[in-house]
Amino acid sequence: MHHTPVSSRLRLLFLAVAVALVALVGCNQAGTLTAEPAEPTPPTEKVVVSLPSPTPTQSTATFTAEPTAIPTSTPLPPTNTPTRMTTRTRTPTATRTTAPSPQPTTTATAAATAIPKPTAAPAAPPPPSGSVNYQPEFPPVSPASEPPAFDDHTNPLSGQHVDDAGRVRRRAVLVRYGNDPQARPHAGIAQAELVMEDLMEAYWITRLTAVFLENTPEQVGPLRSARPVNIEMLPAFDGMLVYSGASIGVTQLLAQNHFDLIDERNQNGLFYRSSQKSSPHNLYTNLVAVRERLRAVGWERPSNIRGFTFSDTPPAGQPANRVDIPLPSSSVVAWTWDGPAGVYRRWVQGKPYTDALTGEQVGCANVIVIYAKHWKTDIVEDSLGSRAIGIALKGGERVQIFRDGQVIEGYWWRKDANQLFQFIDQAGNPIPLKPGHSWMQFVPTTYQLGIQ
Repeated sequence: MHHTPVSSRLRLLFLAVAVALVALVGCNQAGTLTAEPAEPTPPTEKVVVSLPSPTPTQSTATFTAEPTAIPTSTPLPPTNTPTRMTTRTRTPTATRTTAPSPQPTTTATAAATAIPKPTAAPAAPPPPSGSVNYQPEFPPVSPASEPPAFDDHTNPLSGQHVDDAGRVRRRAVLVRYGNDPQARPHAGIAQAELVMEDLMEAYWITRLTAVFLENTPEQVGPLRSARPVNIEMLPAFDGMLVYSGASIGVTQLLAQNHFDLIDERNQNGLFYRSSQKSSPHNLYTNLVAVRERLRAVGWERPSNIRGFTFSDTPPAGQPANRVDIPLPSSSVVAWTWDGPAGVYRRWVQGKPYTDALTGEQVGCANVIVIYAKHWKTDIVEDSLGSRAIGIALKGGERVQIFRDGQVIEGYWWRKDANQLFQFIDQAGNPIPLKPGHSWMQFVPTTYQLGIQ
């Protein structure tokens, strides 16, 4: 038998081992490229949390509260797809209230008692940044006549007869109301001849300024702070303002204009806190006491309020039994026509809006929607850095006046800061208001109302 030398056998053995090692390494390299990742895959739940993918249902829920709107005169509720107006959500502070749930006392139809939320929603135009000052812009027509003057027995804010001339030959008192849900129901607001509603910074809620001339309710409030809109409108009433503080910027502007002011911080003894609501939604005053203070400091005097025109006969318009105003969800508003009472009834967040002094649902002879440019000013209002909104209320723009169950389209016109708005049609002729109390809604020019 032939035997292979030991050295040859060793060489063959080493060669076989080397081949085996090469094959093993090659297999491991191939496995790294095709089978096993270099790092372990994160658990599925971690991927979902760190990289959320919103579903259509989530998107709808997120955007329903504050959608956008496009100008139109179509008297139908809009159906456009909503778009969020601001990326910051502000949550009102929860407060305790012991006020009873208000019940509707309207004679309107039963169908209006369960009013749904409006389908339209708000959007502010792209706001320029800067001063509260602006250049007025006027509509293509101007008033064909001067506003009427009223005798001593006619209320210039309501057009109604007053037996005691002294009740209208005096200063108008403007009261600044908070409008957080915790502040409602408001006290005494149904006695105001005119209420003006404006959007607050961040476009998340509204506040109200009620104008009292003839009536002096013994409780008004809850009171809150002033904003630039009050500086715009105070001269038109030759009035004085009752309010609770203001930012540094607004305080400086109020002082520069030398307005007569009744502020919680400078008129001791006129303000008090109610135990029925939590601060800051519980500050009130008494307008009888305010009138006495005006006389004591020499601020009481007759004022010349002009601008409005009144007539019992309504001008031609389009039917409007209900109007939805797409304000922020915290203060979204609807008005429904109450034919037997001859007024529009106010609803807020789908519920009857009542006066705390009577429990009755507030009704107005006129609902006046003032379209005006809105923008962010340089005035910082809170610790979040939110800036106050400027509203261009001199010049003119579109107006919609709701009275007698119909809407009349036209323009508002205001050249002189010391004069109220004049409402005119396409020919410059006055659009008269119905004698009675009015509610004025200041809204951006982009708003679209739902009208039925």
